Amino acid sequence: MKTREARMRFFFFLNSFALLLLCLFVTPTSATAPHLNKSAAAPGQAIVASGQAEKKEAKTTIPNQQIKRDSVQVSRDAHRKVIRFGNVKISDRDMELLARLVYAEGRGEPYEGQVAIAAVVLNRVVSSQFPNTVREVIFAPNAFSPVRNGKLPTRTNESARKAVADALNGKDPSKGSLYFFNPDTATSKWIWSRPQTVVIGNHRFAR
Repeated sequence: MKTREARMRFFFFLNSFALLLLCLFVTPTSATAPHLNKSAAAPGQAIVASGQAEKKEAKTTIPNQQIKRDSVQVSRDAHRKVIRFGNVKISDRDMELLARLVYAEGRGEPYEGQVAIAAVVLNRVVSSQFPNTVREVIFAPNAFSPVRNGKLPTRTNESARKAVADALNGKDPSKGSLYFFNPDTATSKWIWSRPQTVVIGNHRFAR
């Protein structure tokens, strides 16, 4: 009886050992984790990087484009030079307009007379009796006949521009005058009532 039990135990252990060996050979001892295919992932990564680069580029270029548009919208007068005449600022566009008036009123007059015409306009600009800008003084109603008659020229010449520059630098052959007129063509009786200061060429200057 004992011998039979011993045999049965022996066969049981033998079968258990055989089953264990079978499990060891059939079941894999390690599992391989799936790996990302680097060659397949690279293009995807490149696309993402490219998209990010495009977004970054867009963020950096938009402000530059905005600055460019702003610079186009800025008026050209903002970049023009400004000259001080006393407490008055006069731009080079004002100087050009004044030179046109000097050319219209002073053609054929001595150079000193052209400077005096420019000085009269500048004297009016600083006077409390008149507007305080060159443009407003020149275009004031009935102030100057070329403007009143619509004959203010669009051009000028070197002599007129130089006369304006000299007047801005303080030269005043008119001796502080606020008016000038040609006695041969003047139609206003009032202008004769003004105190006259000097006669230059065909013009009389007065305060």
